Amino acid sequence: MKRNLYIALSATLVLGACASTPDYSEARSETSSGYSETQLEENRYLVRYLIRDDDIEEARLLAMRRAAELTLINGYATFELVSQIGHSEHDRDLRSGAGAYHPVTTRSCGLLGCQTSVHGAAAYGTGYISEREESTVELEIIMSDLDPNVSPSLYSASEVYSNTEDL
Repeated sequence: MKRNLYIALSATLVLGACASTPDYSEARSETSSGYSETQLEENRYLVRYLIRDDDIEEARLLAMRRAAELTLINGYATFELVSQIGHSEHDRDLRSGAGAYHPVTTRSCGLLGCQTSVHGAAAYGTGYISEREESTVELEIIMSDLDPNVSPSLYSASEVYSNTEDL
């Protein structure tokens, strides 16, 4: 009996750990989780990371990792964080009858803080609950070989990469 309980608890912990840790990977499409980037100029990029979770800090760290990785791939030592925008959304659809209330919570974060708003929409259908959580962070970076000690907005790509490698 104890053995079965131990196996069940172990399986739950392993599956829970897998489900709660987003994979660091390239996004297959604009709506799938992972990183993507857009080259704006020769050394300027917009880096985006989307995760299926409401942990915006996790999305930010993964975006920073991609910014560092991209900087190193392009042969630069540092990157400047020009702007950062974060957006977290939790959507819960409670469908229990025609005209049911459907609350949507949206959280947008920028350099100066976060703003949370809740708005509703009519839901039609019966008998199920659907939830969706998603966080997106966009970083605009400029790659260079400047000394990272010159400005607090400059980051050493190798340091950021090594500090976020285990995510």
